[in-house]
This record gives sequence, structure tokens and C-alpha cells, in this order.
Amino acid sequence: MSQDYFAEFPPELILLLSPLLSVASLNALASTCRRLNEILQPGLESRLTPEMGETLLLWAAASKPHIVAKLLSPPHSIPPSPTSRWPFSKTPLHAAAKAGNLEIVRLLLDAGADPAAEWDQDEYQALHLAAENKDLEMMKLLLDHGAPIDAAFGCDGCSENALHYACSIAHMEMIQLLLDRGANLECRGHYGSALGFAVHRRNLDVIKLLLDEGADATVTVPLFILLDGGPPSPHKASLLYIAMGLRHPSSDRDRQRWLRQQRSPAKRWEGLPLSQGKKELMALLMAHGASKDGAMDTISRHLTALAKEAQHTEEEYLEVIAGMLKEAEDAVPTVRRLK
Repeated sequence: MSQDYFAEFPPELILLLSPLLSVASLNALASTCRRLNEILQPGLESRLTPEMGETLLLWAAASKPHIVAKLLSPPHSIPPSPTSRWPFSKTPLHAAAKAGNLEIVRLLLDAGADPAAEWDQDEYQALHLAAENKDLEMMKLLLDHGAPIDAAFGCDGCSENALHYACSIAHMEMIQLLLDRGANLECRGHYGSALGFAVHRRNLDVIKLLLDEGADATVTVPLFILLDGGPPSPHKASLLYIAMGLRHPSSDRDRQRWLRQQRSPAKRWEGLPLSQGKKELMALLMAHGASKDGAMDTISRHLTALAKEAQHTEEEYLEVIAGMLKEAEDAVPTVRRLK
């Protein structure tokens, strides 16, 4: 229908239609043209229940700030954090943060939205969604309104937090922002501390930043995320051990699968000479207190399996390991001068 057609309708007739329509149909009719909206909007708003208002608020939160502002304000005053939500259900703040809509997030927070509300089995908070979007301004706004900076998310509730995630993707600005706002360097996730995440990713710039900020280079961290049905021990080790990049023992089944994927015999492991990146990484950790003893303790307890995987005798393997550690240790003075 054209707007000219509706212009011929008397307002009294239009208002008589209103009680016969559902709220959804009435809203659709009111959206048809400006004249109908002016006539029907008061009746439509009078039929808005709190439950319906919460549904509309969630719908509008991603992209419609004018509707959000209207719903949050009197006479509707829809609560920004739904009072009747199921545990871990999505809130308007989640919707707005995920959409990257800074204006709507500000409206919701100013109205009292809970920045610590959790969504989904991964227990996402709005800060986590902003981190995944690499949205620094959104993160600043949420932190300004009390978003818990060290809160973890993930399928088991402790996989990682915003700092761990930033270290995993080597986003230097995000890391610095979180550290400046007081993020705890030693909070634990699947890969241990923030430094554990960085060492697993082997990003030297991130590792240097974290060490300069006081990260503990002596901690023991997990080697793997999933242990159930995963590779055999060791399942945790020192950061220096991880930096050495040793070939991990594998079960016969894992090894056969790996060989089929490679479609060639396994290559003989060579530990020396160290690549420049590996040498600098090991030297950095040693310069900040990482001990050879911790790495050697893990190697000694699993020597037979490690040597077999590397296709060395145990004596040959220990000789190579000693050479790796000495080469890295010799580079420590150079690393310290560059600090």
C-alpha cells in the first residue's frame, strides 16, 4: 500500500483497528508510514509489558541506539540487565559488545547494566567479546565501568582471560592496555600464566614485554590444553623446557598417525645449532631467572621416551641437550645488554 492510500483513512478508523491486532502486527503497521506511526505509537507503547520490553531491548541492542535509549528511559524504564534471564543467557550488553556498538554499550552501562554478566557455556563477559573484536575503545569503556579484568572464559570456565587471549594473538596494544589497567600477570589458564601463553606462541616481542613488566619466568605451566586422550607425559614443564621445542613422546598410535600424515619416515631430530629465535627465547628466560635445573628435571624423568622420539641414544640426547643449554646460556649476556 502507498502512503497516499493511508492518508485517506480517518484516524478514528485506524484506531479501531488497533485492538484487533497483535503487538507484532501493530508494530509492523505503525512502521509502514509516518502518519500511521504517529497515530498508533501511543497505543503500541501502552501495550508494552516489561517482558516484551526486555525482548525488544535485546533485539535493539546490536544496532538501534534510539530504541535502546527509549526503552531504558521513563515511562518504560526497562532494566538493562534482564531480571528474568536464564543463567548464562545473552544480555543486551553482550549483544552490543559483540556488535561493536560503543554508543549502545555506553547507554546500557550508564543505565546500570552488569559488565560481569556471563553468557553461554563459555561464560563470556562483555570484555571478552570486546577482546575478540580487538576493540580497544570498547575495552576501555567496559573497564571504566568495572568489568572484571581477570575474569576467565572458556568451556570449563578457566581456559583463558582477556590478557591470555591478547598474548595468544600478539596484540601489543591490547596487552599494554590490560597491563596498564592492572591485569594480573600470573592468573592461570590452559597454558598457565600470560607468559605461558606467549611462550607457547613463541612471540619474542610479547615475551619481552611481559618479562619487562615482571612476569615470572620460573613457573611451571601445562604443555597441552586437552589431557584426556591426549599425548603421554610430560603434561607440564618449565617455560625453558617449552622454549627448547623438544619433540614430545607419542604413543604408538599417535606416531603411526603422524607418519601416515607425513607420508615419509620421521626425520631425525636435530637440536643444534639453535635457531636465532630459539636461542634468544631461551636466553631471555634464563636472563629472567629460568633455571636449567627445572628443564633438566623434566628431561631426566622422561629421558628414555624423549630420546626414543628423537631417535638418539640417551647419552647422545643428553649431550645435545647440554649443548643447547650452553649455547643459550652463552647468549644471556648479550640479551641482558639489550634489555
